[in-house]
Amino acid sequence: MCQHIVGTEDHVKQIRFLNVVRDNLSISKNQISITSGSFREGLEMRGSDLDIMIVVRNIEVYDVKPRLNQHTSYLSMDTDDVKPGFTQLRLEENCSKKILFERSVQIADKYYLSSTLWKHGNLPIGEMFRIHGPCISDKDELSDIVESLHCKTWVSSAKKKYLMSFSGMVAYNLLGVALRLLGDTESARQSFLQSAKINPDASRNFAVNRLLLMS
Repeated sequence: MCQHIVGTEDHVKQIRFLNVVRDNLSISKNQISITSGSFREGLEMRGSDLDIMIVVRNIEVYDVKPRLNQHTSYLSMDTDDVKPGFTQLRLEENCSKKILFERSVQIADKYYLSSTLWKHGNLPIGEMFRIHGPCISDKDELSDIVESLHCKTWVSSAKKKYLMSFSGMVAYNLLGVALRLLGDTESARQSFLQSAKINPDASRNFAVNRLLLMS
């Protein structure tokens, strides 16, 4: 049944490979194009659109100030007075003044990137495309294109969350091993279950395989 919907395994692998080749060939000095969504996974499903993420290479976002490149513009993350998971991007170093200033708003003596101005600045002239959430879509909704900026490091809040999750996973694993040695198999299984909820990746969390052996 699955083969009739998405094709054979070899067909899916070929589509994935072609997507990787196309993305690599499209890399330029200023941007990288990345095919995303179901099509990236080799799944050509009826009704699905083509998702493409374009990463701008000459503009970088940072949480901790890096060594600066004179040919790169930099935006710093300002997470004060914003919702969790969001940030304001403050213009710090600008090597492409016209573009970034046109797409920024001034607050006091600082400039912040405007997502609205950014999307409108990338919108092609004419009626063939429209803004659809964070993306630019064609009128037939066959493709979604989003232009994005890259932060090369984990932001501090994400690091804290990751470390907390990792610590919790390790704690449950140690508890599970100890309970198993004491002969309390059911309590050990519950500990491994909690660990697997934190990180269900079997290659990074041995609790997943332990659960399979205990089932």
